[in-house]
Order: sequence, then structure tokens, then C-alpha cells
Amino acid sequence: MELVLRRRAIYTGLRPFFDDQELLSLIKIWQDDFSQKPKFALSVFVSRCCNTPQLKQDRARILGAIFMAMDAPPSELLPDPFEDLKAADKSEILGFENDDKTTVFMTLLQQILMNFDEQEEKRIRRFLTDNLVEMETDNRRQKHMQHWLLEKTNTLEANYKTEDLQKLVHFTYVAMCEGVGPVKADQYLAQAVKETESFAQIHNFKLHDLL
Repeated sequence: MELVLRRRAIYTGLRPFFDDQELLSLIKIWQDDFSQKPKFALSVFVSRCCNTPQLKQDRARILGAIFMAMDAPPSELLPDPFEDLKAADKSEILGFENDDKTTVFMTLLQQILMNFDEQEEKRIRRFLTDNLVEMETDNRRQKHMQHWLLEKTNTLEANYKTEDLQKLVHFTYVAMCEGVGPVKADQYLAQAVKETESFAQIHNFKLHDLL
């Protein structure tokens, strides 16, 4: 499918599940990070989209809706959101592009958190925000990370050094060990690494640099 038709299909598949602002943000993520990738990468993209307990439950439905839209005739697809996307791209929420290592970190953390219910996920996110002072970065980046963690937004408007992202992965592991014990923590981390590996390869980033 040409880019415009694929963008229309993604937009059509996502439309029943997200509001207008979220949709444009997700289309921006797809276009920047996934539009030139193989079709199998859509499962990673949908995981990025699903950042609430309800959306996690709907992940299979969302992915199925996208695949159905990609197989549908053009007449059944919603109009191309490109003009709206260009206008929104000037706004603060869509005006920042993450580098590869930060993008891969975001995906890895979301894959890890998918193993937990809402209460436990909230505890882990709070644990991470409580330890942001350990990052060797400025207050602005700490605040952006805090907002991303607590508000569960799809956009993180800052990039970070590998060493700081390593610390956050470490603190995530510590929080998991406190919640479910080291055996399950190892299992969850290994599974998340496996799920994220292909996405990291697409971005030419060595995932194990974050571990």
C-alpha cells in the first residue's frame, strides 16, 4: 500500500478507540517510527498506543481493526489526516522527535508494565518518579519524564543519555522485585526484551545497552 493509503488505514483502525488529539499523536508516532517498517512491526506500534488498562485489554481488537482497514477498499477508509497532522505538528505536543535510544526505552518500559494490573503499574511508575533525582540530567528533562510516567502520555518531549535510561530500567527491575519477587521480575524483563528486540533492530539500536 502506498503511504497515503496506509496512513488512512491506520487512522481508520484507530479511530474508534482514541479521541482526536490522541489520534493525531499516534499517527505522528506511526509515521515517524513505523511507516517504513515491515507489517509485523504494527504489533509493537499498537503496544505503544495501549497505555491504560482498558486499552491493554483492547490491544487485540485495535490491531485487528487496523489489519481490517488495511484490507478494506479505499472507499471505506477515512480521509487522509495529513493536513490535520501538519497543523498539529506545529503544536508543542507533536513538535518534538525522540531519538532512537529514548524511543526504544519507551517501548521497553511499556512492554514491561503490560505484565501488571493498574494498581501495581501505578506503584512502579511512582517508584520511578521518586528516583528521578538519580538521573544525571537537568530539571526540565526530569519533569518531562515525570509527566510521561505519571500521566501515561504517548509522547515524551525530551531525549536522555543512555546512562540515565539504564538507571530507569534498573529502578524498574528493583520495583518489580519488590512487587513480584526476583524470579518473576526476571521473567517479565526477559519477555519484554524479547518483545522489544525487533523494534530496537529496526531503529539500529542495541537494546542491551539499556540493561
